[in-house]
This record gives sequence, structure tokens and C-alpha cells, in this order.
Amino acid sequence: MSRNEAGQELEWSIFPFLENLKRSIIVVVVILVCGLLVYLAFKDMFLALLSVLILFVSLHTYFSKTTYRLDRDGVVIRTSLAKTVKKWSDFKRYYADRKGVTLSPFAKPSRLEPFRSVRLLYKDNKDDVVEFVSTNIERSTADSAA
Repeated sequence: MSRNEAGQELEWSIFPFLENLKRSIIVVVVILVCGLLVYLAFKDMFLALLSVLILFVSLHTYFSKTTYRLDRDGVVIRTSLAKTVKKWSDFKRYYADRKGVTLSPFAKPSRLEPFRSVRLLYKDNKDDVVEFVSTNIERSTADSAA
């Protein structure tokens, strides 16, 4: 985790696959068993391999490093397959739990939140992340209200 001297930027990376070996072994075994079950059901190696590939790609954030960068302008999230850039003004509220902060574009809870929100996972930096997010979302909502 890095923070510049002025406190205007916060950056850190996580790699869930390497952080918990036991869980990672279970995830890989479950994916391979799913591929085996597809093969046994359809007797088609292509479908079995395709199912394993789809599961790995859908879980790419677990199997690759994710880098988060928060600055005065917004949030940048880089994974092996994508880069997400959002401005603080895109978010109306946030809520923190023990694993991360969810940044919501909705002023009130919505059923669309899981699809439209941005999730920032901690890496031993919960207090810094919550403080940074809180300051910037409150600043952007105050700016938009003015």
C-alpha cells in the first residue's frame, strides 16, 4: 500500500489466490470437478474444457492481481482483463464491512446495487480506505448539492 505525501492518493494491490492457499485449492478443485461432471454428463471434452474456461474467466479477479488507486478525482481498478475508472461524483453513498467498501451510485438501497456498485477490497488498510472514501464522497456530494 502506498500513500503520497500530501495524502491525495492511496494505492494497493490484492491477489486473493495467493493469500489463502487452502481456499484456493478448494476453488480449483471445485472448478475441475465441475468440468468432470460436464464431461460425464455429455461425454464431450470440448464442453468440459469450455465449462472450466468459463469458470476461470468468471473468477478472474480471484486468480489475478487487482490494483486499486484512489485519488482526488476518483477510483481506478486494474485487473488482468479490465480497467475501471469512476469519478467520485458517480457515487452517492458507501458502506463498509469487514472485507471492503462498496461504493454505490444510488442515494438509497436498490436491487440494482450488486450490478452497478464498485467494490474495494482491503489489504490491511481498512481505516485508510474508509477515511479516504468518506472524505471524497462527502466532498463530491457537497459539490453537486451546491
